[in-house]
Amino acid sequence: MLSLHRVVKSNLVAGLLRLSRTAPTTMAAPAVAPPACLLGNGTKTVVLEVDALLLKSSPPSAATLFPPFFLIAVEAGSFARGLLLLALYPFLHLMARDVLEAMIMVSFCGLRDEAARIGRAVLPKYFSKEAARVEALEEAREGTTSEVVAAVSRSFPTVMVEAFLKDYVGFDAVIGREVKAGYGYFAGVMDDGNTYAERLRAALKRAEENTTYHYPKPMIFHDGRLAFTPTPVAALAMYVYLPFAVVLSVVRIAIYTLLPRRMIGPAAALAGVRVRVTGAPPATANGENGASGGRLYACNHRTLLDPIAISSALGKPVFAVTYSLSPLSELLSPIPLLRLTRGRDEDRRRMSSLLGWGDVVGCPEGTTCREPYLLRFPLFAELADEVSPVAVDERSTMFYGTSTSPGAKCFDSVFFLMNPRPEYSVQFLEPVRTDNPRGSIEVANQVQGVLAGALGFTPTALTRKDKYLLLAGNEGVVSTKTSKVI
Repeated sequence: MLSLHRVVKSNLVAGLLRLSRTAPTTMAAPAVAPPACLLGNGTKTVVLEVDALLLKSSPPSAATLFPPFFLIAVEAGSFARGLLLLALYPFLHLMARDVLEAMIMVSFCGLRDEAARIGRAVLPKYFSKEAARVEALEEAREGTTSEVVAAVSRSFPTVMVEAFLKDYVGFDAVIGREVKAGYGYFAGVMDDGNTYAERLRAALKRAEENTTYHYPKPMIFHDGRLAFTPTPVAALAMYVYLPFAVVLSVVRIAIYTLLPRRMIGPAAALAGVRVRVTGAPPATANGENGASGGRLYACNHRTLLDPIAISSALGKPVFAVTYSLSPLSELLSPIPLLRLTRGRDEDRRRMSSLLGWGDVVGCPEGTTCREPYLLRFPLFAELADEVSPVAVDERSTMFYGTSTSPGAKCFDSVFFLMNPRPEYSVQFLEPVRTDNPRGSIEVANQVQGVLAGALGFTPTALTRKDKYLLLAGNEGVVSTKTSKVI
């Protein structure tokens, strides 16, 4: 097995690297199938070393290793841990050896082993965007007819690259270095006791036993706070800006919660918040049959501030219904919020009652999605004569305003308003009649299609449950005395 690994390393990877240096425009050419062998169980297996294709420099340098380890430090640890890694970067840059070990120590030491979630929820987005040659990885994987293709990484712990290489690139197994852990915490040092052959067998065994739900091939879901690639220079700029960001966020929250409605728009614009409105909102409310006195707005879900942006665009208060609501978000909201129970009869009763008092904004997806996709649209279309679709989108340049972590979720709106220039676009679309003979499901699909067309997004059948299973390993519900949605 080790001899096979050397052959693949010296032939296939060297050939790919020569191709990268001499003919970068020929990446679309089909990859040559690498040599293979039969394991003891008769499985035909190929091993491919992937570090040179994941990184933008070979051998790996402190500059190319810094961003993914900084993401581990901040997203799994804290901004303080990230600041420590940044402070040590000049010394790491000057080190001739052991740079990787030092970064692993700073980034992993003392973290709970649940931090492995970052490799599944955050780092795939980074590697898909920043890896030197993701296309070459996919070509190398697809260019072989072997039953099993395994990826080997010497620069990254398995926990950092396994999800990306298996769920997005398509490798069957990933062999990397392991970080020692004990009593539920990472020790921050490498466990190099096993040979690569032993790790390959262990990886193949994990691949056979793995029955977890895999990511869809497109990058639809990802998590984390940082909306930029944290190079050393960009990370330094973030820490310089961070104190001002906190002050800006407090000022912007005060504008929306304390000022009279007629003053909110101009004051928010002066504070750097932009809400761009297109289309004319409907002039009259639902209720042609007298069933309700308010209009039902249905929008796609980008952040918790979607209903507030729509209220600002309408120039009047609206009721907002949501499945995900923290006490802090409820306290800071300038419009009335109602938590839904996910019990269809009870939620229908609550929304019907609100429509009797005024306009209601709902986000049928039930959870946010950062990428240009729309999740499945369950909709209470029978509550109104027509539904008014509203296409919303936001722009975050430094911090994402969404999270699947229960502890961090209450600060979603705070982080969105910490961006240098947070921006929302609100587009009012033509109302959709709800008297479709095919029922409310067809109305919901029609509303989803209208929003997808206006935004240029792709509609999907994925749900909130799919998102949380992928990113958090749960269904987004915490068991308490009464079931609570996170």
